[in-house]
Amino acid sequence: MATFIEDTDPSVATTPPIERCPNCGAELVGEYCHQCGQKKLHLKEYSVRQFLGRLVNDFTDLESNKILRTLSALVIRPGLLATEYLAGRKGNYIGPVKLYLTFSALYFLFAWGALSDIRGGGSERTARHPATISMARARGVPPKVLADQIYQKAEKYATALRFSSVLISGLFLSALYFRMKKYYVEHLIFSLYYYSFDFLSKCVFALLFIVVAAMGMKLPGRVLDLFYPVGLVYLIFALRRVYRQGWTMTLVKSLALYVCETILFIAVNVAGFFIAYAFI
Repeated sequence: MATFIEDTDPSVATTPPIERCPNCGAELVGEYCHQCGQKKLHLKEYSVRQFLGRLVNDFTDLESNKILRTLSALVIRPGLLATEYLAGRKGNYIGPVKLYLTFSALYFLFAWGALSDIRGGGSERTARHPATISMARARGVPPKVLADQIYQKAEKYATALRFSSVLISGLFLSALYFRMKKYYVEHLIFSLYYYSFDFLSKCVFALLFIVVAAMGMKLPGRVLDLFYPVGLVYLIFALRRVYRQGWTMTLVKSLALYVCETILFIAVNVAGFFIAYAFI
């Protein structure tokens, strides 16, 4: 009996199946897709060991290190973040807009109200204001109820105005350093980082008061006056690092800018309450 052996192409028999990227469908060569960067999917990716490994990596990866580097530079080395960003070295730190939005959100979420209460400018004080009492009587509601509504609206409007005040801060810097012929956005970058530190410092002070109160103790309201020397000293060193002028000129411009910033900050908060009273 004759035996027939089917011819088989060895290259066909040993060629592995083509693997596709689960994200974009491109042919995979190696562990990462050359089209979208998606990592090759392995079945063991969903094991408990791999999951815990990724969890640990989430706390130690480049982004986490970037956060730590950014916070360290923001607090300890005034002006460094602006200098690095303007020099084009943007990969090691969080960008100015993202940092500003993060700390401004934290400030308005809890620090703004806490600091106002410490200063005596919270809803309790608003309830005692003659305008609030008059409006409450006209509407037939308790002053405290109306004051809470006004305070919430004032916080919302102040938040919106505070976002725009950083743009005005950039104009202040443009006027102070007009001889340097820098772009407005360069000054705006400095303002974004400076405001980020300002929001961060206020959050720290508010948290300090909250923690001390939770421990059954009370800090004097005068502790908040440390805002001013801390902010001014920080501004002096930041301007010196970024604009590289002499100490005397930097000190004069720092004082002028800080006065303008303080007036702007007060104006924003007052405007928030005026708008709240108008639209309540």
